[in-house]
Amino acid sequence: MLRLGAVLLCLASSCLAGSAAAGQLKVSPIRVDLSAGQPMSVINVGNTGRSASLIHVRVRAWHHRTGQDAYDESNDVLINPMIFKLEPGQEQLIRIGLRRPQAKPREVAYRVFIQEVPQETRSRERRIATLLRISLPIFVAPVEPDDSILVWRVEPKAEDQLVLSVENAGNLHTQISSFALLRQGGAPLTEVDGHTYVLAGQRREWVLPRVALGDDAVLTLTAASDKGPFTTALRLDGATPLEAVQR
Repeated sequence: MLRLGAVLLCLASSCLAGSAAAGQLKVSPIRVDLSAGQPMSVINVGNTGRSASLIHVRVRAWHHRTGQDAYDESNDVLINPMIFKLEPGQEQLIRIGLRRPQAKPREVAYRVFIQEVPQETRSRERRIATLLRISLPIFVAPVEPDDSILVWRVEPKAEDQLVLSVENAGNLHTQISSFALLRQGGAPLTEVDGHTYVLAGQRREWVLPRVALGDDAVLTLTAASDKGPFTTALRLDGATPLEAVQR
């Protein structure tokens, strides 16, 4: 049975700034941070297009379920306004706030979805309407913010598959921008680019093709995150799993 494990660097979360644009909508900032001391924030939505847009805003609790993103109904976060119309060149402030103060040991995550709503038109022409949807994270700080501790594992799923997983044992999220699992000598087993959040106390996973590694195999895991790059070696002595620990 093939099984590898690694506990990686303790990583603290960092605050992101900037704006996101999709079609004729521009949104700023691209992340919302709330806490018991700062229970409210605002998002600015602007219409950079040539036509009016009807916008609907909703918030969902954000989890990783079976290694994938999942969103559940929640009334923990209040938003105002929930629906509004934006004329070309117009901007709207969306107010976001906690319904009640949260005092939890781990960071809590939500997603705010800003989406265009179809509008009736008198035109008889057949047109394909492209509706825009922007999703932004909301993080509510724990009582005592600490660090993220990532635990990476590789284990068999089927005769021809492996599961690479990462579990966040800390109380703050981490954002991974890329990672690679390399054979001894540097040949990649898998490479993944694209920003991936690993929420506090939760797990992400990827299914990989299973390969013959041989005895005394040494794999190298490299990753880039919001706290910088890190690398760790994973060694497998026959069928006995060993752990490589970095802190």
